[in-house]
Amino acid sequence: MFDLDDFLVPFVPDGARLDSNDLLQSDVSQFAVEKLSEATHVLIGCPQDHGVQRNQGRPGAADAPTAIRSIFYRLKPPHDRRDIRLVDLGDIKVDGGLEDIHTRLQSIVAYSLAARKTVIVLGGGNDISFADGSALAETFGEIVCLNLDAHLDIRKSPFRHSGTPYRNLLDQDLLKPGNLFEVGIQPWANSSHYLEEARNLGMQITTLSEIRKTKNDPWVPLITSLPTLPLLAGLDMDCVRSSEAPGVSAPSPVGFTAEEILGFAGCVRVHPAATVFEISEVNPAFDLDDCTARLAALAVYTFLYGLR
Repeated sequence: MFDLDDFLVPFVPDGARLDSNDLLQSDVSQFAVEKLSEATHVLIGCPQDHGVQRNQGRPGAADAPTAIRSIFYRLKPPHDRRDIRLVDLGDIKVDGGLEDIHTRLQSIVAYSLAARKTVIVLGGGNDISFADGSALAETFGEIVCLNLDAHLDIRKSPFRHSGTPYRNLLDQDLLKPGNLFEVGIQPWANSSHYLEEARNLGMQITTLSEIRKTKNDPWVPLITSLPTLPLLAGLDMDCVRSSEAPGVSAPSPVGFTAEEILGFAGCVRVHPAATVFEISEVNPAFDLDDCTARLAALAVYTFLYGLR
C-alpha cells in the first residue's frame, strides 16, 4: 500500500464569497484524501504538458487544472443532487519525466477505481489517456475507450507523447481495437496512413463531417451503441471550434460547438459503466476571457449533474 500523499499535491480552493446564501461548488466538495471513502466521484489534476512539447506542440496545458478548477468551484451546485459527493484529491506530483508522472497518475486512478469511485481527470496533455486507460484495464480487464478528438492519437513513436496514448494502449494489449471509438476526427489533421490503419485494425471511426450529416443529436445513439464495459471517455478540447475554445494546444476553426460538448458530457454520464472522464489539452496561455477553461468546467459540472 502506497501513501497517497507521496503522489499528490493538495488543492486549496478560494473560499471567498460575498453572500452566505450563495452556495458554491467548493462548499459541497471535499479537498482531503482522508475523505475518499465518502466520495462518489474523485477529481485528480495532472498539471503537465511534457507530452505536448515532445509532440512539438505549444506549451501551456500544464496550467489547465488550476484554470478549470478556479471556474468549476465557483459554479452553483444543484439543490437536488446531494447524492453526488465530490472529493478533489489534488494534483499529481510532476517531478521527473513523463513516464514517472504517468506511473503516479495510473496508481492514483487505479486506487480510486478499486475504491469504487467514478474518476474525473484534468490534464495536461492528452497523453494522460494512456495512464487512465492503463489504470482502468488493470482494475477491470476488458475496457472501452471513447475519444472525442480531432486526432486519432495512434502515432508510432519511440517515446510517449500527446499523439501516442491510444497506440500505447493498443500495443500493450490493454485495449482491443474494436473497443476504441474515435469521434470527431478531422481527416486533414491526421495522416492517411493512420486513418487507413485505424480502419484496418477495426477501430470505430466517426469523422466530424459524418457527425455533421446526422439530423438528430448524435450522442444518445453513440453512447447506447458502446459496449457495456468500463468506459474511459476522453474529451480533448482541440475538437471544439477555436471560436468557442481558443485556448487549446492545437486550435482549429472547425469543430464541435460548446453546446455539443455539454451534450456529450451529459450522455457519457448516463452510460451504465461510465468510470473515467478526462479532459485534456486546455491551454490557458492562449485562452480568451477563460472561455475554454469555462467550457471544460461546465463539462465537468454536466458529467456530475447532467444537463440542467
